[in-house]
Amino acid sequence: MNKLLRTKTITILLLLVILVSLTACGTQPTTVSNTPAPSQQSAVESEAPAQPKAVEPEAEKSGGGEIALVPPGMTSPYYDALVKGARPVAEELGYKLTVLSPEKESDAAGQVKIVEDLITKKVKAIGLCSINDDSIVSAVKKANEAGIPVIFFNSSLKELSAGEIYCYIGFEEVPGAKKMAEYVSNVKNGQANVAIIEGLPSTYTTARKGGFSEKAAEYPGFKIVDSQTGEWEREKAMNVATNMLQAHPEIDVFFACSDEMGLGASKACQAAGRSDIVIVSVDGNPNALEAIMKGEMTATLGVNPKLTGEITIQEMDNAIKGIPAASKIIKIDTVVIDKSNAEQFMN
Repeated sequence: MNKLLRTKTITILLLLVILVSLTACGTQPTTVSNTPAPSQQSAVESEAPAQPKAVEPEAEKSGGGEIALVPPGMTSPYYDALVKGARPVAEELGYKLTVLSPEKESDAAGQVKIVEDLITKKVKAIGLCSINDDSIVSAVKKANEAGIPVIFFNSSLKELSAGEIYCYIGFEEVPGAKKMAEYVSNVKNGQANVAIIEGLPSTYTTARKGGFSEKAAEYPGFKIVDSQTGEWEREKAMNVATNMLQAHPEIDVFFACSDEMGLGASKACQAAGRSDIVIVSVDGNPNALEAIMKGEMTATLGVNPKLTGEITIQEMDNAIKGIPAASKIIKIDTVVIDKSNAEQFMN
């Protein structure tokens, strides 16, 4: 009896062992899920595409550092307005903004030296409005080699023959000047004896004078009787315009390549008692708008320097962060401003 009991007990125990083994074999697949073990999980995540990390509000500021704007000069209020647009954006993004320019807008070599010094200083980015594209190429290439992004503002919107530019920001100078010639044709019914007051030799003078002259050639009643430089300065432009009026009393239109020179032409016309002369220029500066509202000038091309400054800083920040430029060329719209809408733009 005891032997029989022991035999049954052993049999029961064997059956229990078999059942446990079968149960274990049946549950194994459910324990190996698609979630890897800790060491495997790390390997899988490292192979997956990186996901953007949440950015805290303060982290949106780029963390400081120095950036620089290099205008061709500060003679024109255009650049003062541009800097005023740029500074708040730079401050908001956490940058120290340095503004440096040559004393004269003719000093291309001086501008190159400024850029080279900024490269040595290791600024984070350089915003540049070149006096001469050919001469600035060497400095741009040095910035490229130093890993400092370069952004062109108020530029002719064409790529340099050498040197990498992150992007170009500005209005289209040739179409803008053509717009002013078309405006003059409308005001003068297609008949005009035009004197052009040029800036210093530069891509800007070439584009503005060239665009106006090209459009003027489409009107049989247009005649360009004289063209001289006012060197971007009001007083020099006034003297040049005075001499032009003496040599060519038939002049009834002045096209000045900048507002400052347009204001100089206005002074010359006032002194000569020639209130009949149409005076148009380029920039849309506040002092030109005031002169238009007073009837001392006729019109200017508004080119929005404040917006240009704001966008320039934002693009510099993008370049520093390594964000590819959304567009190589960012165009600023232009508008003809005369007495009919000058007050709107003053406000």
